[in-house]
Amino acid sequence: MKVKASIKRLCEACRIVKRRGRLYVICKDNPKHKQRQGFHTDAAAAAAEQQQPAAAVAAAARGWLDGGASIGARLWQGLH
Repeated sequence: MKVKASIKRLCEACRIVKRRGRLYVICKDNPKHKQRQGFHTDAAAAAAEQQQPAAAVAAAARGWLDGGASIGARLWQGLH
């Protein structure tokens, strides 16, 4: 099944149906004509991710798994 922003009938046997709020192309003659409308990208999330500094991204990815010893050092110094 192809997911597209705009769908169209490719032959006379193709039928456009709406199911669960999405448009589909169903074809009895050629199953390769199956399509679904609803292509969506989350451009806002991608833009927000690019604006963060690389050091902040790396620190967030490590979380508490940055080597145990530094956790003990932070607790010892009282900086948790």
